[in-house]
Amino acid sequence: MAFRKRQQPAEPGRTGFGVGVQVVVRLDRSSHPEATDEDPSGVIVAAGEMEGAALYAPISGREAVWVVQFDEPFFGLDGSGPHESARVAQSSLAAAPEE
Repeated sequence: MAFRKRQQPAEPGRTGFGVGVQVVVRLDRSSHPEATDEDPSGVIVAAGEMEGAALYAPISGREAVWVVQFDEPFFGLDGSGPHESARVAQSSLAAAPEE
């Protein structure tokens, strides 16, 4: 009898990211190169699943996804929104600069 390994949420200790971390979401501007909007900032409020869809792009492979609550409502480069929060792939996150 084979057991399937249960999908685990992202783990803060392994990634450098975790609940409560201030982040900047680096937007994928490949479809909107003319966009001059600033990348939104916010705080991680929960760990997402390791696969599935995230903000603007499906996740390929096993990439951590975090739920980010934005500091201000965010309008996507495609005109969608306003978004209060979003599931964001870890590769699209950067630690926010300390003020």
